[in-house]
Amino acid sequence: MASSRPIPWLVLVAALSLTACSAALPTSPDDVPVPGPLPPSPILTAAVPAGITRYDNASLADLFVRLAFDLEWGGRRPNLVRYEAPVRVGVSGCCGATYSGFIDRILAVLRNRSNIDIARAQSGQNLLINFVPGADFRARVPSELCVVAPGRTGWAQFRESPLRNGTRAFETRREIGAMSVFIPDTAPPYAVRTCLIEEVSQALGLANDLNGLGSSIFNDDGAHIWPTELDHLMLRVLYTPEMRTGLNRRTAHSQAKSILDRINPQGLVAPPLPNPAPTDAKDWSDLLRDAVDPRQSQTQRREAADEALAITERRHRGTAPHCRALRVHARLNREDAGSAYANLNRASRVCRTAHGPTDIRLALVRLEMARAAYRLGRASEAWGLSEDLAPMLAAHGQAERLVALYALQAAALDAIQRPEVARAARLKSAAWAAYALGRTHPQTRLLSRN
Repeated sequence: MASSRPIPWLVLVAALSLTACSAALPTSPDDVPVPGPLPPSPILTAAVPAGITRYDNASLADLFVRLAFDLEWGGRRPNLVRYEAPVRVGVSGCCGATYSGFIDRILAVLRNRSNIDIARAQSGQNLLINFVPGADFRARVPSELCVVAPGRTGWAQFRESPLRNGTRAFETRREIGAMSVFIPDTAPPYAVRTCLIEEVSQALGLANDLNGLGSSIFNDDGAHIWPTELDHLMLRVLYTPEMRTGLNRRTAHSQAKSILDRINPQGLVAPPLPNPAPTDAKDWSDLLRDAVDPRQSQTQRREAADEALAITERRHRGTAPHCRALRVHARLNREDAGSAYANLNRASRVCRTAHGPTDIRLALVRLEMARAAYRLGRASEAWGLSEDLAPMLAAHGQAERLVALYALQAAALDAIQRPEVARAARLKSAAWAAYALGRTHPQTRLLSRN
């Protein structure tokens, strides 16, 4: 039933604004969340893959070696690695049947757009997706939502030393015989789907994340859920026959440039890709990681966000790092709705300059701005800011943000005395909550009762 009282489940906007794989997200209280059906949405993922590849091939070759050789924590691989055999995917644990159709869809996208021989199989499996006990996962790797490790590593072995079997193994492994992905079985369905997409993609050989990379899943800000056009181009380069395991960085760069000149002719005469990581990248990227790390205190996180924003304002004004720093700063200071709104307004202008007018980050910023406007008592403005966001969010597969969007719209519409439209928004939010959070998640129940 429609309600005219303030709606307490607006906290959902805050809970779902964290990035998927840079920090731990709230998990469902259920032992194993059961997702509801996909709500009607003919435009879901219509914008996938997003992004452009009209960049100079030399700069794209630079990006390729950074993704293939460098690791997000500062390590470096000794040589190029990729699967030399067909990639055959196996699933173990509670949830394989639940997500089988979604996994098949991911693999089909990688086959068709990245030209990789990848499929599920009952035998000869060399990419292993493991659903593991959620409580045990959080106890061993509390800062991560999901992880990928080299080799046929079982959970019992991995949990003994995540550092030795995870990050250090990436720095020493000279080939990919197999890879193992671990996902906690208590993660909400939207987080499971995000993990499946990103970890399967990274398990193929491009393991780096670069803050500021723009239209890519290999970016620490979590804006893109599905591999973009740029990501598929990088994977196509990696799995072109001339590439092979064992190449050193210089040879791989030369091969990548030659391959790109052949398969990406628009890059023969094009501007260079903007540098996603300036020379002082470690300063602000480490600070931003601290700012979203749930193991840090709220004070430590805010101090890190303050310093990251100060650095980017001094040195990288108007760039992707500046956009990211403003978004994180506003998120951590959302209790002060006025300050958050002002920072988000600035972020909207900066992100438009850095990423272009159609980038998904603009929709995410506007959603946060609408939330801040509602908290400031400006319900009409909140409705206006959010009114046309659903197609953009749906087109990029942002299921969990659709929950937050429709919940916010219902609250704003109730406040401006439009109860019937508010009720329709509330029903949409409940349907998306079942799909994104699970049928029996408390937020789904609450939305369904209203």
